[in-house]
Amino acid sequence: MRRMPIVIAALAVLAVALATSFVAVDETEIVVVTQFGRPIRVVETAGLTFKWPDPIQSALRLDRRLQPLDQPLSEFLTSDKKNLVVGSFVVWRIADPKRFIQSVRDRSAAQQRILDLLSSELGTVIGTYPLSAILTTEASQSKLAEIAQRVGQAVAPTALAEFGVKVEDVRIRRLSFPEQNLLAVYSRMRAERERIAKKYRAEGEEEAAKIKTETDRVVRQLLAEAYRDAEVERGRGDAESIRTYAEAFERDPAFYKMTRTLEAYRKLLDKNTTLVLSADSPLFRYLETPPEAR
Repeated sequence: MRRMPIVIAALAVLAVALATSFVAVDETEIVVVTQFGRPIRVVETAGLTFKWPDPIQSALRLDRRLQPLDQPLSEFLTSDKKNLVVGSFVVWRIADPKRFIQSVRDRSAAQQRILDLLSSELGTVIGTYPLSAILTTEASQSKLAEIAQRVGQAVAPTALAEFGVKVEDVRIRRLSFPEQNLLAVYSRMRAERERIAKKYRAEGEEEAAKIKTETDRVVRQLLAEAYRDAEVERGRGDAESIRTYAEAFERDPAFYKMTRTLEAYRKLLDKNTTLVLSADSPLFRYLETPPEAR
């Protein structure tokens, strides 16, 4: 009976030892086995692994997946001494678990060290570019992608060597001006846009004047040619009319004379017309005596 408590205690210790000797490794994790706080083994394969029971050996679980990290907005100075507020983000993952445990220990400390390194390199790189190369309306002239690439290339070796972290990507997510500079910047931008608008407007007016002048010249030329052709046709018509009248007159001068007189009556006389003619007027004789009687 005296041995029973000892046996139970031994079994309990054995159960605890067995429970802490086997570690299940998930596919999204890296397990670092430490002995008295010193990393001695890294397990990256998913499954069940063995270690000495606590407190001899312990298991630290690290996330092996990609970790996005946003950098808070920070103010930087461009090469032409313009203040610029920049926000960026970095995507990282643990590449060297032992170095990670020895240098930063946990995720929050790693993020702070990465942000410090990112901010330093971002300020250095932005300081080599003028504002016009960073903020521009021409996408082909923007240097944002180049800046992000240079920052990533500068941060990656240091992060891997010092923290055991691999930087997969760095991107610029936001650009703006400091609050105290926004009004002046907007005024300059408005003035620049107005200058460009005036330039385009002047060029448009100049081109419109050229088009109008050319159109007027073409219109005058067409009108002159049309008038010339009309006069030529009118002259031909008059000549043909004169020729026809001459032929008709030669065939029967009396009939032609009477016809012309009757046409004159038609044009001169209507119900409101009063004629005062002398007795020997050529017009009066046809009114007085018809041609048949004559």
